[in-house]
Amino acid sequence: STYLLNFKNKIKKYEYNISELLFDLDDNEKFAREASANQAADELEIALKNEIDKGLVSVERKDGKVFVTVGSGGAFSSGSAELTSQARQIMAKIADKGVGESGMVTVSGHTDNVPLMFGGNFRDNWDLAAARASSVVQELEKAGNIGTDRMKAVSFGESKPIDTNDTAAGREKNRRIEIEINF
Repeated sequence: STYLLNFKNKIKKYEYNISELLFDLDDNEKFAREASANQAADELEIALKNEIDKGLVSVERKDGKVFVTVGSGGAFSSGSAELTSQARQIMAKIADKGVGESGMVTVSGHTDNVPLMFGGNFRDNWDLAAARASSVVQELEKAGNIGTDRMKAVSFGESKPIDTNDTAAGREKNRRIEIEINF
C-alpha cells in the first residue's frame, strides 16, 4: 500500500540522517583527538625543551597520538632498569604535561641486539626491555595523575630496531623507551 511505501521511505530517510550524524560524530571525535594530541605535544615540547635540545628526547605527533622517545643513554645505566634522576624528571614532566585526563599510555622498551652478560639481573634483552618499560610506567604512576588502568608496559627487546645494530651509534638509537599517548 501507499502508506507502507511512504513509511518505508521515511525510515530510509531517517536511517540516512542517522548515518550522516554518526559520520559527523566520528569526524568530531577524530578532530577532538587530534586537537588533544596537538596540545599535549606542544606542552611537552615546551616542558622538555632542554632534553630535546640535548638529543635525549623526541616528541612526535601522528594520528591523534603523541610519541615521546627517550634514549636509554639518559634514562638508564648500562644493563639496568633503574631510571636515572634525569629520567625521573623527564617522566614527571610527561605525566604532568602530556597525558591529560583521558590519554591512554603504552610504554615500549627496546634494546640493541648485544647479548647481556651471563649472571646479570636479566635473562635477555626481552627481559631488560620489559623491566625498563615497567620502571617507566611505575614512575609515571608516581606522579599521581595517570590511573594505572590507563597504562601498560610492553617489551619489544631487540625486535624493532630503528637503526643498524652494526655500529655503536646505531645500537645507541635502538636502546630506547617509546611512550605512546593515545587520545
